[in-house]
Amino acid sequence: MSTKHNKKAQIAVLDLFIAAMIFGVLVTGIMITLNNYNEKIEKRIDTNTNMIRAYHISDLLTRYAGKPSAWEKFDEGTSLNPVTIIGLAKQDHVIDNDKLNAFLNLEYDYIKSKLSINNYEYYFRLSNIDGSDFDPKIEKGEKLNDTTYVTLKRYVIYNESEAILEFWLSGGP
Repeated sequence: MSTKHNKKAQIAVLDLFIAAMIFGVLVTGIMITLNNYNEKIEKRIDTNTNMIRAYHISDLLTRYAGKPSAWEKFDEGTSLNPVTIIGLAKQDHVIDNDKLNAFLNLEYDYIKSKLSINNYEYYFRLSNIDGSDFDPKIEKGEKLNDTTYVTLKRYVIYNESEAILEFWLSGGP
């Protein structure tokens, strides 16, 4: 009789061991899956945040003249620089040539500070409606070989013809 109870006890311990192993594997699998989803969700949140930020910046550039509206006449190097918002439009989606030239001549970091994107990198480009470059090329910023860029394209009027304004944004806090 005691041999029979011993075998039952051994089988029960073996069953318990197998059940614990299966439980451990399942818990490990669930933890790895949750961790992967958490990383994907955080990446998606960062992308969406950058998209919203790029949208607001491209909106400022294409729809507003800036603050003050004649900001292109002020020198960025003066301590009493009144420029608070950079805008390129003389009308809604109509790019002002003087503002564009002033924008292209501004320092990269100065633009970042005025657009409140100090922790980001940006790239700005204005091209023909078919995607070809103007002559000379109209671009500003650093276009790194980075796949984390968010790109926004806005259709605008430049020199009385249709054009595409592209704004790329990468990075963040």
